[in-house]
Amino acid sequence: MATKTWVGTDTGNEGDWSVAANWSPSGVPEAADDVYLENSAQGVILGLDQSAIALASFNKAQTFTGAIGTSSAYLQISATAFNIGYHNGPGSPAGSSLVKLDIGATAATVTIDNSGTPTTSTVPAILLKANNASTNIRIRKGSVGIAFYTGETTTVGIIDVGYKNSINSDVDLFLGSGVTMTTLDQTGGEIVQACGATTVSSSAGTLITTGSGAITTLNAKGGTVTSNSTGTITNLNITGGIADFLKSSAARTVTNLKLEAGGKLKYNPDDLTITNKVDSDYPVILTATAA
Repeated sequence: MATKTWVGTDTGNEGDWSVAANWSPSGVPEAADDVYLENSAQGVILGLDQSAIALASFNKAQTFTGAIGTSSAYLQISATAFNIGYHNGPGSPAGSSLVKLDIGATAATVTIDNSGTPTTSTVPAILLKANNASTNIRIRKGSVGIAFYTGETTTVGIIDVGYKNSINSDVDLFLGSGVTMTTLDQTGGEIVQACGATTVSSSAGTLITTGSGAITTLNAKGGTVTSNSTGTITNLNITGGIADFLKSSAARTVTNLKLEAGGKLKYNPDDLTITNKVDSDYPVILTATAA
């Protein structure tokens, strides 16, 4: 096991991961190595198929401002741990405007502390794909897309979304329809979820569901959950914040609804079917409005 730091400036081979002279000490990273990309603007844009290599860790500091991958290709690399956008020094480095990682089938822990401003305003700065139900992703700040493009697929376990400074705006996360995940746990940020899940819990921030993915259990604890997805919600537990079904006229179904004090449900009975009797530990007051 070795520590490898990206240099990337070998003459005639700039940006090529697979060139030994682009690393310090010289030599292309091998299995169980720790890789660091720091204090550089030289991107990783060639030699991107490293799918046969399983690193110990992949570490991209916020002081690294170059691109990883290209508009048409991901860096394919596996590791037990991915640490992206960390910064432990003074100032506020800009980070990378494009980071594309396909981390494959090795179970990994992915921690995203920050991203740069996206190169394209309609595409997140960090784009991820993965293929292991034990891979867990933790996001504290940044613009992130998981299986963002049509036709992409990703399988993960837990996605944990929080914040560093601004509870509502530190994270912009887009989950494509090809994502298979067990748990989404939100304590901040803005999330657009176009896929299904086993358990979704939202305590703060904004969550918008879209598409047709089904959710087994949705816990609305705070913030705002806007449900536009036509996928059935088997269990909807509203204990705080707002669950809003008014922004789409598509037919939707909630099988079991529990509404507690502090929670609010907005819906049009023409659009939302609540299969079973509303459950609550408190009296429920229904008020119709013209909104």
